Amino acid sequence: MRNKFKRYFHRRQDFSVSDKPVSVVGVWERGQFVPADKKIKKTFYVKHIPPSVRLKEGDMLEILMPRMVSSDTAGEFQRKIGHITDAYAPTELAMAEAHLPHDFSEKAKEQAQKATVPTLEKGRKDLRDIPFCTIDGADARDFDDAVWGQKTDKGYRIIVAIADVSWYVLPDSDLDKEAYHRGNSTYFPDRVVPMLPFELSNGMCSLNPDTDRGALVCDIELNKKGQKTKHRFYRCLMRSRARLTYDTVQKYMDEGLGICGDVQTSLDTLIQVYHLLLNHRKNRGVLELDVPERKVILNDKGQVLSVAQRIQTPSMQLIEELMILANVSAAETLEKSGVATMYRIHDKPSEEKMERFNDFLKSLGQKALGINVRSGEFNTILQKMDGKKMDYAMNKFVLRTQSQAEYASENIGHYGLALSRYAHFTSPIRRYADLLVHRALVLALKLGQGALTQKEEQDFDDMAEHISHTERASANAEQSAVDRYLSRYMADKVGGLFWGRISSITTFGVFLTMNETGADGFVPFRSIKGDYFRVDEKGARLVGCRTNKIYKMGDEVPVILHEADPITGLMLFAFARPKDLKNA
Repeated sequence: MRNKFKRYFHRRQDFSVSDKPVSVVGVWERGQFVPADKKIKKTFYVKHIPPSVRLKEGDMLEILMPRMVSSDTAGEFQRKIGHITDAYAPTELAMAEAHLPHDFSEKAKEQAQKATVPTLEKGRKDLRDIPFCTIDGADARDFDDAVWGQKTDKGYRIIVAIADVSWYVLPDSDLDKEAYHRGNSTYFPDRVVPMLPFELSNGMCSLNPDTDRGALVCDIELNKKGQKTKHRFYRCLMRSRARLTYDTVQKYMDEGLGICGDVQTSLDTLIQVYHLLLNHRKNRGVLELDVPERKVILNDKGQVLSVAQRIQTPSMQLIEELMILANVSAAETLEKSGVATMYRIHDKPSEEKMERFNDFLKSLGQKALGINVRSGEFNTILQKMDGKKMDYAMNKFVLRTQSQAEYASENIGHYGLALSRYAHFTSPIRRYADLLVHRALVLALKLGQGALTQKEEQDFDDMAEHISHTERASANAEQSAVDRYLSRYMADKVGGLFWGRISSITTFGVFLTMNETGADGFVPFRSIKGDYFRVDEKGARLVGCRTNKIYKMGDEVPVILHEADPITGLMLFAFARPKDLKNA
């Protein structure tokens, strides 16, 4: 399974200065441990395997390794995870790598099971007569936001109702400790690893239709131009009238069919507001990237049935704009109150990244952007490439140029959304940051139990760092699981001809995005026969020294699959030669 291409990928493992051993996940092959991390280019012997454990070829293991390794380093056996041929082995490997918990403590589950619908006491408003609806994907199982809209003499009134998670998950409770440890929910092709137990995430904190639920609402007034003039937050008891899907709403937006009654009247208002908010979005200069996500569909045997692209429709954008409106309102309220705020921040691109991006622009004959570029200026570049061969590659390059969004107690604004203040308020079922924002609002507005504690306010910097880390860990786990499912899907197609688009050129090879599956692949330079290629880094081109053959970012190229490794998720290709195309 480990062929000669592996040596082209050798990179030193990034060990920290800590002396503590590190957990490593991998597979038992030929009496040795093969790491699942594609950055570790070494196999290891395993010691202290219990006599009761009988290892066989393909068993997935977790071992404990010293951070500094040598040629004779051996790992210490920790546990057997499963077998690489198991139906959902890619997810199991990803979960083990990310140390994602498999279950909740008994105390946490007991607390979740005791949850009941809140009463109208202590100032909770009764909004059960308002025809709220939820709008989510067809495969959604929990519903943490519901919306409603109404025209007024001065413009519009919008209510965004969010599941009142802070009512149930109290600070320093067992539920809270479990949620904080996870930091967020993690989504795999075959399952969700939730931040909260099922009894809350799909029960009391899910705004299911025709069911009384507690919510924390953002009640917003807009003028006729869609500009926010007023907002307020309060707790309520509400009842969703309909569980709508993006597809249903999109069909209504396109054809006017499928929705009726009070929900239709509300939706008509929300659609009008959405178009007004889109104008404000455009005027702000929000960064508009077009890099579709992959959605892997599995059968009950863990086999890939299809790979679809998640294309954002206007119905999805409608909900996104309403959520942004509520998130901004939350940040504004907390900033005025002086209560600690968990901001969602996004810094501008670094000078180093902008220099690299501008070198690329110059190679295309485009004018360079300034170091302090506004997010909307990237859109001008993207619009010039729209529909052209460089379209996808330019979107990917712009994405790589951006800084990473994170959580912080100090506000620097959100560059990508072109907002001066922003906080996540709308998904407390699946993000701990949103739960902290709910608690802060409860404290600031004196809304009852579940308020932010003094200790939490003091620990906000550490908490921001922790939940930023868990978010990245979850994203990496989700990506690695998808990569492994696709590699397993492609494993019996080695030697086949495929087409992909060049997404990046480095000093050690070419990265591809495959047309059929959207999977990531790699062409190492030494696999290229008949020529020696040099990298024009500024122009993101590969130039053949003998043939003058040029490969550029965005080029669609034929390639031969040389390896698909379901352990690491790595797929290695070689550029197809003329004879390969003739034989195809």
